[in-house]
Amino acid sequence: MEKIVEQNWDYTKHAKYYSYRPNYAPESIDMLVHLATKILRGGGR
Repeated sequence: MEKIVEQNWDYTKHAKYYSYRPNYAPESIDMLVHLATKILRGGGR
């Protein structure tokens, strides 16, 4: 049987796809940090 999961990952074949990742707006990142902080402090959603 062929092994599906390898111990060492080689990402060089995937590197060209990194340029397709979205550029997240700073405001979106700030909102995510705000919401996560609120949840961690027990403020819910």
